[in-house]
Amino acid sequence: MHLSCLVSVLLVCGVAQAAVIPLQKLLIQQIDNLSTPKMDLAAQGFRLISTSQDNAAWMSEEQILGLRRKEIGFMDVTDQDLEKLRTLALPKRFAPPAKVSHKAIVTPLLANISIPHMTEFLSHFSTFKTRYYQTATGAQSVEWLYQQIAAIQPVNGDKVAVKLSKFYHDWGQFSIIARVENVENPGRGSAEPAVVIGAHIDSANGANPYFGRSPGADDDGSGTTTILEAYRVLLGSGFTPSRPIEFHWYSAEEAGLLGSQKVAAQYKSEGRQIAGMYQCDMTGYVPKGRDPIVAIVTDFVDPDLTDFLRKVAGAYSSVKVVDTQCGYACSDHASWTKAGYASTFGFETEFKDHSPFIHTSEDTVENLDFHHIAHFTRVALGFAVELSLAREEEL
Repeated sequence: MHLSCLVSVLLVCGVAQAAVIPLQKLLIQQIDNLSTPKMDLAAQGFRLISTSQDNAAWMSEEQILGLRRKEIGFMDVTDQDLEKLRTLALPKRFAPPAKVSHKAIVTPLLANISIPHMTEFLSHFSTFKTRYYQTATGAQSVEWLYQQIAAIQPVNGDKVAVKLSKFYHDWGQFSIIARVENVENPGRGSAEPAVVIGAHIDSANGANPYFGRSPGADDDGSGTTTILEAYRVLLGSGFTPSRPIEFHWYSAEEAGLLGSQKVAAQYKSEGRQIAGMYQCDMTGYVPKGRDPIVAIVTDFVDPDLTDFLRKVAGAYSSVKVVDTQCGYACSDHASWTKAGYASTFGFETEFKDHSPFIHTSEDTVENLDFHHIAHFTRVALGFAVELSLAREEEL
């Protein structure tokens, strides 16, 4: 989880600046309006950091670490992945279903969710010292995760095709995409609007991301577990999707949504269509003395898709559904929103009650409730099936 509050920090080369920099002027070659001499700040280790929809600033690594410590959400826009695509037409929008319509298909799937299986997976996934995207163990963790995903095969391979791929980045930790599609719809390829369900692979110790221990059991091992279990149950059920369903595990969310920005940018540049994107980031913590809930994030998301997610959670989660807000760039759904796609986000608690253990060495499975993770797995399965089988209706 990339924690956030709505605060803009404007620092350039360690000196506070009075002027803000409009995002539409943030191409790296267009920084003449800065009061500092024009130079290649990126080559010197500075990163262009956006802390709101409209403003960004060049920051050192220490200044970025300060944002994490203050729980300020940010996007690292140094590479201008999405900004370069601003002149492209917005992606097509697809109306989500007005109601939940496939309980007869979804409900039997829910009985196959395995808490022992999820516990075993996450107990191991959180043993890596850290999954920070620029560390050796961060690279090892994604290789191990890839192997676990690859071991899951559909029981109806004559009707369902699975394409598992590594989405490589300039750093050692790749992102993972698993696409499940109906083999009876050949030739549609990227023209078919896909259902996307995402989580992020990496973890970060807020005090020392490179060397500090960061089990990341909740952030975002719980989301990774949620969508992996949904993927396992779906492929083991014999379900045949109409629209393709893609499961995404993103690298480098903690560094400013780097991995998801690059994935979303590639999809947009290729003209690929998305029926809706649902992010699962932190799904395992329940505050002591509180009843479990599913919190639906209402800011920086698509309102229609979010209303649909609310209906899905109400139909399948078996717990109370409430609304919350998480601020700017709080997780990878923000990359898809910025790219012009419809995205939505569900969270473990009201945002003010989130786990106090994240970004520390105490973010371990002992502080999680796997029954709560199961609630979100139910929602992920409902979202996948309902939106995959929905009648296509372009907005």
